[in-house]
Amino acid sequence: MTIIAFPNTHIAAPSADPAAVRARSLVHLWMTRHCHRAMLRNDLLPQPDSVLQDAGTTRAKAEAEARKPFWRA
Repeated sequence: MTIIAFPNTHIAAPSADPAAVRARSLVHLWMTRHCHRAMLRNDLLPQPDSVLQDAGTTRAKAEAEARKPFWRA
């Protein structure tokens, strides 16, 4: 198998500006929350309660977390 590395042309060069670094960190956090909550809604919530229990949560907690907007902790 041959692996071809593609350049990451969509990634901007790092900025030394602290405000830009904080903004990128915040956007990354929001994207992570969005993906996590989408996974909860689409993959975990349809499962039976025993699967939620195996994941270490309850249905009520998972539903509350899935309903939060991405900007809320």
